[in-house]
Amino acid sequence: MKESILGTEKIGVLFWRYSIPGVAAMLFLALNTIVDGFFVGNYVGVSGLASVNIAMPFTSLMLAVCVMAGLGAQSMIGRALGGGNSQQAKDVFKTSLLLVGLAAAGFAMAAAIFPHFIARVLGANEAIIAQTAVYIRYVGIFLPCLALMMVLDYVLKTIGLPVYAMGVLVTAVCCHMFFNWLLIAQLSMGIKGAALATGIAYATAFVLALLPFFQRQNRRRFLGGTFNLRLGGHIFYTGSSEGLNEAGTGVTTFLFNFVLMRYVGDSGVAAFTVISYLAFGCNNLLIGLADGIGAIVSYNYGSRQFTRVKKIFKFGAVAAFGIGAVLFLGMVFYSRDLITLFLPAGNERVLEFAAYGAQLYAAAFLLNGFNIVASGYFTAIGQANHAVCIALSKGILGVGAGVFVLPLLLGINGIWLAVPLAEGMAMGLSVFLLRRHFICRLR
Repeated sequence: MKESILGTEKIGVLFWRYSIPGVAAMLFLALNTIVDGFFVGNYVGVSGLASVNIAMPFTSLMLAVCVMAGLGAQSMIGRALGGGNSQQAKDVFKTSLLLVGLAAAGFAMAAAIFPHFIARVLGANEAIIAQTAVYIRYVGIFLPCLALMMVLDYVLKTIGLPVYAMGVLVTAVCCHMFFNWLLIAQLSMGIKGAALATGIAYATAFVLALLPFFQRQNRRRFLGGTFNLRLGGHIFYTGSSEGLNEAGTGVTTFLFNFVLMRYVGDSGVAAFTVISYLAFGCNNLLIGLADGIGAIVSYNYGSRQFTRVKKIFKFGAVAAFGIGAVLFLGMVFYSRDLITLFLPAGNERVLEFAAYGAQLYAAAFLLNGFNIVASGYFTAIGQANHAVCIALSKGILGVGAGVFVLPLLLGINGIWLAVPLAEGMAMGLSVFLLRRHFICRLR
C-alpha cells in the first residue's frame, strides 16, 4: 500500500519527496499572490489594495476553520493508518468534510447578506467601503469550494499523493492568474473581477482535489465512515494551533489596519497591504515545508517509529532556517524593487514607507520557519496544547500586544517590529517545549 512508504522509505528520500512538492506548491501560491497584487494595485489602484486587505480578516477566519479541519484530519488519519485503524480514518474523513462544509455555507450566507456590515466592522471607511463589500460578497460565493478543497488537499498528502496535491494547487494558481488578467486587465471589472478570479480558482482546485477520491482504492479506504460530532471536536482541537495561526493572521491584520489608519491613514494601510502580500508569499514557503513533513511525522508517530520522527523534524528545522535566511536577505536588499511591482506610478510616499517597513519586518523570517515547523510537528503527533501555545505566542497575543505597545516606545518603526519580536518570543517557547518533549517522551 502506498501509505507504507511513509514507514519504510529512507527519511532523506521521504523528506525531499514530500517537502519539495509542498514548497513548490506554496512557491506558486507566493507567485500567485504577487501577480494578484500586481493586477489589483496597477489596474484598481491603492484603494483596491486597501479594500482587499480590509476584507482579509473575514477570509482568514474561514481559512482558520479549513486549516483546523484539514490539519486535524491529516494528523488523525495519518496516525490511524499508521496504527492500522482504517475505520477511524473513514470516520475522520467524513466528519471533517461535513463540518467544514457547514461552516463554509454559513460564511457564504453572511457574505451574501451582510457584506457592507462586515466591511464596516473590519474598519473600512467611506472611501473604500463599497469596494470592500463587493469583494466580500463575490469571494464569499466560493468559500464552500475553498473549505472542502483544503481538507481534501491535506488528506491527499496523507495517502501518498503530495505531487498530485501540488499539481492541483499549481493548476488553480494558473487559473487565478489567467482570470486576473482577463477580468481585471482586459474586461476592466475592477475589484469585482479580482474577487471572481479568486473564486474561480477555488472552484477549480476543489474539482481537481476531489477526483482521486472517485478511484476504487480511495473509495474503499475513505467511504463508509460515520459522522461523529465528538470526533469533530477532536479533529478541530488537533488542528487548532494552525487554525489559530490563520485566525491570528486575520486578527493581526485587523490590528495593523487599525493602528496604521490612526498613525498614517489610508496610505499606511496600502503600504501594509503590499508588505502583507510579500509576507504571505514568504510564510507560505515555510508552511509548505511543514505541511510536507506533517504526513510523515504523523504516520511514523502512530507506528511508534520515534527515531524516524526525530530525524524528519531535524531535516525540517534545518531546511526552515535556510529558507528563512534566503527570504530575509531578499527582503532586506530588494524590498523597494519588489514593492514597486504592486504600486502604480505616482505613489512614492507609499513606496518609501512600505520599503522601509519591509526591511524591519523581514527579521521575522529568520525565526518563524522554526516556529512553523515546531507547531506543525506538535500538531502532527496530536499534542495540540503545545502547538496552540506556540501559535498564540507568535500570533494574537504576541503581535497583538506589540502592535499597540511598540509604537508608543519606538514610533512608526515599532509597528513593523511587532512581528519579529513576537516570533522571537515564540521561538524561545518552541525550543523549551521541544527540548522537554524529546528528552521526556522520545528518548
